[in-house]
Amino acid sequence: MDPEHYINTARLQKDHWWYEARRIIFADIIKRLNLPENAKILEAGCGPGANLEMLQQFGTVSGFDPDEFAANHASQVSKLDIKQGDLPDNCPFEGPFDLVGAFDVIEHIDDDVGSVKALADATKDGGYLLFSVPAYQWMWSHHDEINHHKRRYTVPRLRKVLEDAGLEIQTLSYMNMWLFPLAASVRFLKKILGKDKDNDVKLPSPAVNGILQNIFASERGLIRSVNLPFGLSVVALCKKRSTS
Repeated sequence: MDPEHYINTARLQKDHWWYEARRIIFADIIKRLNLPENAKILEAGCGPGANLEMLQQFGTVSGFDPDEFAANHASQVSKLDIKQGDLPDNCPFEGPFDLVGAFDVIEHIDDDVGSVKALADATKDGGYLLFSVPAYQWMWSHHDEINHHKRRYTVPRLRKVLEDAGLEIQTLSYMNMWLFPLAASVRFLKKILGKDKDNDVKLPSPAVNGILQNIFASERGLIRSVNLPFGLSVVALCKKRSTS
């Protein structure tokens, strides 16, 4: 990502509704996994560290990111073992981990299947991998460009990546469904008005921030039992098959 975007993310990640609601949904998914008490957890592409505190509820956490500023900031704020590294060829941790998370990561990488395989290699047999990615190529915008995205996904496209990597899919669903119509309308309006290059990620007023967070986070109950039919992102929980 552009350095300025990493700096902006570091500033917003604790308070912005999107980051916090996403953490609530991820935490709800992880709670249901019955991980061992001292679970080993890896976050790939941890950025400036937005999710590390949440992940620490469930075990001992390590992380890595290709960007020097992001890795250093994550290390400073979390006091965890954070290293520089990238996918698919330079994962700085061998594992095996009980849980590996890659939250809005593989869309940045040319070889998404190879990257998922590399993360599976770092996961113990029977362990879990949790992914999220942005949805729908037709939603492509300047936000994707400054984030250096290679692609956006649909559920079928992500399913193929995960299956090609040899993973067993437990949950595969869109998320951020309730806010999808509003977000899609705003994105198209910006394109029409020529304001697509405005930064999408800004902290709204506390009242609006709280409302949007509660709307997005409310989907955690739905994702427990159904696969949502559309949304701004795709979330996938996978299990590594035993090789024995």
